[in-house]
Amino acid sequence: MDAAATLKNHNLRVTKIRLAILQALSDDHQAKPYGELLATLSDFDRTTLYRTLLALIDKGLIHKALEENGESYYALCGGCTSHTNCTSHAHSHDHIHFKCIDCGNVECLYQRGEIGLSLPGVTIESLEITAKGKCLKCAN
Repeated sequence: MDAAATLKNHNLRVTKIRLAILQALSDDHQAKPYGELLATLSDFDRTTLYRTLLALIDKGLIHKALEENGESYYALCGGCTSHTNCTSHAHSHDHIHFKCIDCGNVECLYQRGEIGLSLPGVTIESLEITAKGKCLKCAN
């Protein structure tokens, strides 16, 4: 599905910045830091970019994959790539966020089966797993 159709299916107007963000995040299927998005999408001011990111998160199109050293990384939700179906009511991410310690790339890694954790006496509302190591490119 193309970006314009995705926006329409989520009851969002098709705007240049929304299209640009979805395109930037789908280019290499990696999470992008806010600073990189700001540099890449320099035609838009930082406030507009930030507010648009929040709107896309709220509608279940993107998610914050990682927050580290004051930098937020954003990625497409699986619903845009058929892994999960996020909505404006809930994000469903049964995957691991992986950051390469050499090149700094952040990506969402999907595995077969459910990632789960059970702790007696508590109810888990969400679970976020971040792994760090060397990506395939840097390991070789």
